[in-house]
Parts: sequence; structure tokens; C-alpha cells
Amino acid sequence: MRFILASLLVATSIWSGEITDQPLILTKGGTPENPVIFDGKGLTIDLGVDITNHTWKKEGNLWTSTGPIAAYPLDQDGQCTGLFIEEIPITLAWDTAAERARNDKIIKTRLYHPPATVKPGQMGVLPDGSIYFRWPASKTPGQHTILCPPKPWTSGITIACSHIIVRNITAKHASNDGFNIHNKWVGIRLENVRAFSNGDEGISAHGEVQMDVAGAEIAWNGSIEGGVADVDRCTTTYKNCIVHDNLGPAFKFTGKSHSVTDTIIFNQAKDFSIGPNTLFTEKNISRQAPKE
Repeated sequence: MRFILASLLVATSIWSGEITDQPLILTKGGTPENPVIFDGKGLTIDLGVDITNHTWKKEGNLWTSTGPIAAYPLDQDGQCTGLFIEEIPITLAWDTAAERARNDKIIKTRLYHPPATVKPGQMGVLPDGSIYFRWPASKTPGQHTILCPPKPWTSGITIACSHIIVRNITAKHASNDGFNIHNKWVGIRLENVRAFSNGDEGISAHGEVQMDVAGAEIAWNGSIEGGVADVDRCTTTYKNCIVHDNLGPAFKFTGKSHSVTDTIIFNQAKDFSIGPNTLFTEKNISRQAPKE
């Protein structure tokens, strides 16, 4: 754990760089002997759209938009989280029992628990497209920024190449993953990255990806699958990471082989979700939040 804490002190001087609202797609890789290095130098990719100043009907901690919000292209099927109150994900309160009970099984629109019954930190959508949400207990109504993610299935950083090192960059408020790696890419390494408050996972590898992650912080991501979800036939390792306050487990692993070492996990309902026939090892895991 000593290395993690030392890394945190070093990192504080890095996260003072540029902020952009444009997603990043990396397609140029190198070779095993000479990987490409992408150094964000503290760059933050923040895709959140500020809708705080929209006209809201305010009933205590229950707020409802006056009609649809033009900047809010919600994909009601593909997202678990539809809003953020600053860093906190606001989850879609689907009424799955009502969906199963309806007579017309062809209808695909989602049904939500009504405004009166949504819990703090939950939201729904009215038939006219208006959205409603109940403020989370940790946030005072009207005192914090309300953000919606961008158009559906947008990741903050997409890696679409092999043999690349990505370092010193933050991905926030994407509708999909903070870092998305999907295919047969190998030789990927993430160093000193942060994945905060994304609509799906913070980091997610699919297909046959081989990836090593060192020194990442993964927090407040809104997927029920996990802060990290590496699936299919991927091989991934995580070392010296800090994972906390994600909606789902800290890590979800299925498929080939995964490991987590020298890592801090806290404020998580569940640390690991491991699929069948998945080789997984963990070592030196701390459940204590680091001291500020």
C-alpha cells in the first residue's frame, strides 16, 4: 500500500491540465518493442452537459423538468444511469414488474416507478419526455450542478489499436464507458488514469483484449456491472489502483484471466464479481480509504 499512497502524492501535481468536451479515439499503435505512448499530461475529458439552469418543478428533493430537455438524448434501454449530480450517478428506476405484466409484449418502451415512489438517487421519464429525479441524500437540492451524459454509447476514451501506453488522463460523464477497449487488441497499458462518473463502466475490455492497468482511480461509475467490467476472453491485470463508490461491484471479470494486486477498494457494496471458469487472483487488497 505504501507505493499507492506515494503515487497519490505525486499525481496531485499532474491533474491540473486542459479540459475538453470531445471524446478521444486512439487508433495508432506501435509494436511490442516500441509501443506508442499517449501522455494526456493531465487532460480531462468531461462529456457532461450542464442542465442545472433548465426550468424545474421543485417539490422538496423531487425535481421534474418542464418538458423534454433538448440536450438530453437518453438511451432508455442501454443505460443504467441517466444523470449525475456532480459526481453522483442517478439511476433509472425501471419498473420491470410492470413491463412484464403489460399485455402488448411488442412494446419496447421502458416503464418507470412513478415520481412519488422513486428513492433518493433515482430517476425516471414521463410519457411526454420530461425527466424526474430525487436528489441523493449526500447532496442538498439546488446547491449542486446537474449533468446529463452526451449522446448514447459515447465513451470518453476508446482504444482501437495494439501496443499503446495511455497515461495521465481522466474520463468523466460519458454515457458509455470512461475507457472502452473492444476487439482483439493486445499490449495495452493504462498508467495513472482516472475514470469518474461515467454512465456505464469506468474501464471495460471486451473481446480478446490483453491489457495492464497501473495506478488508476475508478469511482462513481453508474453501471450495475461494475466500476471495471472485463469480459469475454480478455486477459487483464490491475495494480496499485484505487476503486470506490461505484454503483456495481468494484470489479467484474469473466472469461480468461484477470488479477488485482496492491489495490485499495472502499465504499463498495461488493468488491469482486467473478464469472465461472475464470482464472482470477487477488493479492494485497486494502479496504481502508487512503488518508487525505
